[in-house]
Amino acid sequence: MTQEEYEQEQREIERLVHQINALIAENNAMVDEINNALTHIWQLQRNVVQLHKNVDPLVKHVSGEVSLEEEKVKMVDQALEELSAQYFTFKTLSTASKNLSQYTDEYYTRFSYYEHLRRVTLGFVIGLDKRFVSDESLCKAVEKAYLQNTQYWLAYCTMAVMLWAGDKREAAQRALDKALFINPSKASLFFMLINLRFARTAPAQQWFVSYMDRLEASNVGEEFQYLLQAYLTGAMGSEPQFQEAVGRCFQSLLAQTEATTVEFARKFSDGAFRFAASYLHRTQQVFVHLKANCQEFGLLDDLLSAAEKNAVLTQFYGELASAVEEEGETIAQRIENVLYSLVSSYDADELEVVKKIKYNEAVIAAQGDISAAQKKFEQDFGAGRKQTFGDLLVKWAFASDRNLTPLSVQRFSISFMREAIARGFGQFAQSYRASEPQTCSFQIDGCSLSCTEHDFEPARQQVEQYYRSNRLKFIFADKFSLIFAGLILLGLLTLVFTAVAFTPVALTIGLLLVLAGVFLLWRRIVELGAVLKEKQRLSVEKLRSTLEELGQWRTLFHQEDQRNDDLVRAIEQFQF
Repeated sequence: MTQEEYEQEQREIERLVHQINALIAENNAMVDEINNALTHIWQLQRNVVQLHKNVDPLVKHVSGEVSLEEEKVKMVDQALEELSAQYFTFKTLSTASKNLSQYTDEYYTRFSYYEHLRRVTLGFVIGLDKRFVSDESLCKAVEKAYLQNTQYWLAYCTMAVMLWAGDKREAAQRALDKALFINPSKASLFFMLINLRFARTAPAQQWFVSYMDRLEASNVGEEFQYLLQAYLTGAMGSEPQFQEAVGRCFQSLLAQTEATTVEFARKFSDGAFRFAASYLHRTQQVFVHLKANCQEFGLLDDLLSAAEKNAVLTQFYGELASAVEEEGETIAQRIENVLYSLVSSYDADELEVVKKIKYNEAVIAAQGDISAAQKKFEQDFGAGRKQTFGDLLVKWAFASDRNLTPLSVQRFSISFMREAIARGFGQFAQSYRASEPQTCSFQIDGCSLSCTEHDFEPARQQVEQYYRSNRLKFIFADKFSLIFAGLILLGLLTLVFTAVAFTPVALTIGLLLVLAGVFLLWRRIVELGAVLKEKQRLSVEKLRSTLEELGQWRTLFHQEDQRNDDLVRAIEQFQF
């Protein structure tokens, strides 16, 4: 080796030794920085532990408050929905009440003279029988009532009787003709009853024939019920032949109606079905949990209300069967009762106002349910077409207002087809029985399930599985969990940046963020686990209470359904 090569090798050795010493110094400096960072990390750990001790109770308190406020928000939201529904119900009831007052005032304003005339008419007939016709005050009362009701058929009928009693035959004939012109059917029945009242059987028979001649089998008027009432109560006079002749007319009309009407008995069955379906009744039973958690609660409430109608209708027909109608001890009193029913019947214009009153009464009785009120109104007043005698019998059998249909007529209509009516109520029971759900759908704190009241254990397992499957969803739906996960992500991004461009500060910050985020997230997950466990327990209790109420509902439903037999027996007791 030459001297030159040796010197070059020594210089290379010195350079390498110098470079090694520089790296050792740099490594020692890095070791010092790492030791310093570790010291800071241990200090951070102690600070985090102290932070946890200080913050953890506050976080738990805040978490509890947030959960409490969340439940309150749900309760407020549900209350707002109920308040909104109650507001619209209140508005509907307020409008109906206002309309009811308005139409009631209109009725007594426009038709108060009608009621006055009716009382004057009956008083005049009774006074005429007692030979008070010469009393000047009674005649003036009739004249005054007549002048106040010049467009009312009864005014001309009453005036005709007064003029006839005063032997003013020509004037009486003009009043009679005017009455027949305004309302020939009611006027004919009125004069028939007046003649019967004073034992003038022959003229009464003529008026009966006159009325029957005007009668169309395809278009029988509502006033026909008063002729039927007179026959049923034995008010056709003391002549048995006349009573028998009227009976034959009814039997002939009934036979003709049955012969010309397809499935005549079915009309009564369908009428009973519609009457029960439209009868206004809502159950007073309250099911808090079932209402909040069952998606079919509306159906369940309707079904229980329908089943309870059996008891309500049984009471209705029981009272109808036991009600006492004052028929009168003498024929004269019976005729006066029929005459009172006839003259008290509503005139056409009067009936229009009465319909408005009845509709608003139905809205109030239905607690603001417009649909139910409309069905009830159509059941009572929906027949606007021509009606046969059979149609009228169906209508009278299911009349709910005794001011519109005499008691004897309604009883006869029911007894005439009581078996068909009983079948109709049986069909109504079958219709709601067919709608009874065996399983119901529930929403228990977001968990959807379908079960019966006997499936608590499978349903409980389904709720528990729902919470296990959605654990991560619940955790990361929490705002604090998202914040802590964000800290971890930010720390990881900082460490990635440190790998690209190393700086001790960035390394320290990244490690601190990751460690703090992991620790806080772990603590939050533990806390949320306890919260979710409590929520799961509450959900199971809610499920238990809901299924218990479903069992109570079904028991009540079946108990009320069995009362349909009582309703059928109540119908079968009507015999004429």
